[in-house]
Amino acid sequence: MISLTDIVTEITDKKIKKILKHVFGVPKKMPKYVFKDFIMSPNGFFPSELKQMFMDEPDLETDDIKDVLKDWIKIKWEKQVIELSASDFTKENQKTMIQRKFGNANPNKVPDDEKRTEYQRKLAKKLKPGANEPVIMLNKGNEYRLLEGWHRTMAILSLGNNGQNDPRNWNKIKIKAWVGTGPSVKKVW
Repeated sequence: MISLTDIVTEITDKKIKKILKHVFGVPKKMPKYVFKDFIMSPNGFFPSELKQMFMDEPDLETDDIKDVLKDWIKIKWEKQVIELSASDFTKENQKTMIQRKFGNANPNKVPDDEKRTEYQRKLAKKLKPGANEPVIMLNKGNEYRLLEGWHRTMAILSLGNNGQNDPRNWNKIKIKAWVGTGPSVKKVW
């Protein structure tokens, strides 16, 4: 068990990373890639949640953190290449992709959003299908929930544009992804 007493005086990103690595069992239980790109994403949920937990309860122990994050910890990760279209994602993911017009609109004013998607489109056209840098998603049984890699995913899915107005009817395209599975996937937000 990690000693967390020094966290009380100063909560640094380095300490947060060390604690979360221990909690998620990196690299034995969680791949380094998923940890780095999703768990430790800048301004992401997990570092800010952990900081808040320490502000609320300075004497927090590792077991307390594991208890709060237990459903995330139980997820099994596997790198896969799967064929998907927008219709294979959660309704919430579909709504976001459609609002963003697969990278051609920026309703949330994400910095450099259009440029980043255009770069990913050019890259996707050059790569063999399924050879992209992995995205991160959860397999919820009958649908996928995209967690990280929005620009890549929208760019890749747009390659399936077959002229249909509704992007949910576009052709399926191969995407490389770290996919989280297991019973606890349905319990996480």
